[in-house]
Amino acid sequence: MKRSLPIVGSAVVLILIVAGVFGWQRVAANSATGSPRVQTATVARGTLVATVNAAGNISAPTSAALGFPTSGHVAKTAVQLGDHVKVGQLLMQLDTTDLQLALQTAQTNLATAQANFDSARANAQFALRTAQANLAGAQANYDAAKAKYATNADQLTVAKAGLDKARVALDQAQAAYNMVAWRPDVGMTPQSAALQAATTDYNSAKATYDLTIAGINDTALRAAQASLDNAQVSLHQAQHNVDTSERAAQAALDNAKIALEQAQRNLDRASLYAPFDGIVSAVSFSAGDTAGSGTAVSLTDTQNLQVKVMIAEVDVAKVQVGGTAMVTADALPGRMFHGTVAAISPVGMVTQGVVDFPVIISVTSPEGDLKPGMTANLAVTVDRRENVLTVPLRAVRSQGSQKSVIVSYKGQSIAVPVTTGLASDTQVEITSGLNEGDVAVMNQTQTNSSVGQMQTQMLLMGGGGMGH
Repeated sequence: MKRSLPIVGSAVVLILIVAGVFGWQRVAANSATGSPRVQTATVARGTLVATVNAAGNISAPTSAALGFPTSGHVAKTAVQLGDHVKVGQLLMQLDTTDLQLALQTAQTNLATAQANFDSARANAQFALRTAQANLAGAQANYDAAKAKYATNADQLTVAKAGLDKARVALDQAQAAYNMVAWRPDVGMTPQSAALQAATTDYNSAKATYDLTIAGINDTALRAAQASLDNAQVSLHQAQHNVDTSERAAQAALDNAKIALEQAQRNLDRASLYAPFDGIVSAVSFSAGDTAGSGTAVSLTDTQNLQVKVMIAEVDVAKVQVGGTAMVTADALPGRMFHGTVAAISPVGMVTQGVVDFPVIISVTSPEGDLKPGMTANLAVTVDRRENVLTVPLRAVRSQGSQKSVIVSYKGQSIAVPVTTGLASDTQVEITSGLNEGDVAVMNQTQTNSSVGQMQTQMLLMGGGGMGH
């Protein structure tokens, strides 16, 4: 590997090389005397994942305690504790003899109520149509009486005119007769004949007029009006009867339907079916037992679980809904499960001055190995970097705001200033200062004073990063 040192003052470079040689020799001497060996790590590219760790207990968000609405004798218990069931599978059933009878009775009552409703509607409609026909007839009679009354009034006018004309003719004939009344042969005169004819015409017109007056009255019209009014009242009553009778019959029919639905529901609820895929976690009754109103069968979905954990306020902002998490369980060493951040509480909880936020992690356990109540350890992914340079955290030294890594180069240990990025529990991203393939020297848990002095010198004298 061909490397070049950074361009710095020659004195500094010389001191750095001397210090490196001195430090390396001391390290080699320590190794020869049995001191701990120096651990190294190669700078490499890879994927770096930062996580927030938390722990909690597994719980089952989907569970059900199933029971019967009323007590009854258990006819069949179809499952046992620990059985895996599918949605819609029969779990337990009561004796349904009485419930079947109640259902049949309700069906009969509904049929009767339906027949009564149909009959009431037909009768009411028939009465309504009859009333409508009677009203139409009364209206026709009234119109005819009214027309006749109007005709009689015209006839009276004609008769009055004829009478007036006959009176005028009679007066004229009388005047002419009076002028010849002195004559002995007055009876033979034309005036006498004219007077007799005029008198006869007048009497005839007077009789016609009197008969016309006698024949004109509103009795028939008043009678027709009364019949019309009665027909209208009858129609109104028929319409009212249609409404009331149909409503009463409809109410009875509705009650019969409700009774049938209730009877059917009681029969259906005498059988317990699985509302979802899961495992039977409790069975309270066996065939022949009397089941009360408590829980008969408990069912739990052990494949789709969740863990509620508390995450510190300094870390919760990094966690996002939909983010991933790796889950392990104390009871299942060596097994790893996948989780997803399902919810983050918007309100923190303060405990002894420490603020934590509840976070729900959904966990999938396809084989059902995870069980509610188990202790789970979670590593929630908060960031991920692909194809970045990484070194172990133990390789990074810090002095104030400066960071460096001791690089083993041609038998020398050289302190190289670095800048870091994302960090996980064990690895850290190097954004500048190192190259892929560099060999970094780890921090040791125990070092002698000479090595410590060497590292301090290199940190103080280190310049820019090394380049190939």
